[in-house]
Amino acid sequence: MRNPKFKQITPNYRKRVLEIVLREGRGLKRYNLPFAVFTGMKIGPNNRFASITIEADLGEQGATFELEDGTRGDFPADFVLYYSDPQYQWSPINQLKRALKTKISDSKLSVRVLADALNTSPAQVSRLLQENQASKQFLQLSKLAHIAGYSIEFSLKKRTAT
Repeated sequence: MRNPKFKQITPNYRKRVLEIVLREGRGLKRYNLPFAVFTGMKIGPNNRFASITIEADLGEQGATFELEDGTRGDFPADFVLYYSDPQYQWSPINQLKRALKTKISDSKLSVRVLADALNTSPAQVSRLLQENQASKQFLQLSKLAHIAGYSIEFSLKKRTAT
């Protein structure tokens, strides 16, 4: 079980991300958390972070912040992993893989049939469904979801010029 703790949080307004260092055991990992994940908050050069605090009371597993306009927010270390680490067990891609595995095993479709439908090899289908692995074949994974009866939706948000 993962137990990440915040080590450092630094805003990078040019990249529009929070640069975060998480500590798991003795190891440190760096992540970039986009400002866009904080829905409803206008974070940027015109509305900067006034303060970011790593909460010692929460075992350094939570952080709070305040923006210059007075807006307050908080987020746990798992939130960073959810959006930034494809190997995180509860990331959206791993949740999709789990759902697909269940649906495919219930339908009793063979890997060869799925491979033919995706125009790929059976080994590639097996690799696609491996959890906690970063898959570069998202197009095939989305086709497989469609075959299994799922629909994947994305929402794009237009950035305004600043």
